[in-house]
Amino acid sequence: SEENNSKDTEGAMKRLGVKPPTSRSKGASSSSKKKKSAKGAVAPILAIVHPSSAVDSSGKLRVVPRVLAQHHCRPPPSSPETLIAWMTSIRKRHLREYARLQHARKEMELLRERSEGYASSMKEDKAREEKEERELQLKREEEERELKRKAELEERRKALLEGLPEEPEAGITEGIMTIALRFGDGKRDQRRFVTGESSVNDVFNWIDAVHGLEREKVELSTMNGAKKFVYVEENEDDDDTEGGGNDVVLLEDAGLGKMTALRVAEIVEASPEEEGGSEDVEEESEEEEE
Repeated sequence: SEENNSKDTEGAMKRLGVKPPTSRSKGASSSSKKKKSAKGAVAPILAIVHPSSAVDSSGKLRVVPRVLAQHHCRPPPSSPETLIAWMTSIRKRHLREYARLQHARKEMELLRERSEGYASSMKEDKAREEKEERELQLKREEEERELKRKAELEERRKALLEGLPEEPEAGITEGIMTIALRFGDGKRDQRRFVTGESSVNDVFNWIDAVHGLEREKVELSTMNGAKKFVYVEENEDDDDTEGGGNDVVLLEDAGLGKMTALRVAEIVEASPEEEGGSEDVEEESEEEEE
């Protein structure tokens, strides 16, 4: 409403310190009609206001509006050129004030940039700290899993060592096989087994329990590479099943001699890139055959 607008205008003028508009006094010869028509007219307010710094009662620096100049508006500028001419004259009259305004503006821009940079830096620091915390947590969890796995391996190796079949006496030769191991680091070891009672898995259990190599991660091969063996998981349910899925081979059925040397090699898992490359080679060889 007009009443509310009037109150808002008066409040703004009071805060800014702008003088209220005044109408030019007219002679007594003016007609009553002109007075009536001028009664409802409101003179415009034209002022140049700029942000200024001030210290409030609490000692904090605040930005407050300040009136640099006010036009008398008797009459108000009638064209853009007149308005520009007035503003130019005010600028020339307040060159020092204008220079301070320009300096303050640059300082405000720098402050804004510093504030934004600080906020961005704080955000990046927080993101980095959160990432480092996640990585540290993952590392802790991985270390805990590894410690648990090693503890389980130690317990398993104790059980494997206790469960290894008794080594036959030196004088017995019938149904006996001597397995000589050759490790990649040059180490050697050998042991005797009863071929009809011991399996290839027992050889892997011996390697795991005595030499600390996980049986699932090693491969045994004859010296000429003609035969290769890997550990076969044994399921108790397969004992009563004909044609069970897991074939645990006895040493007497492994096609090895009484004195057999086996190479011990760790199984290296192929990376996804290498697996993809091998598939490409196979496809190319199939195309060549066609």
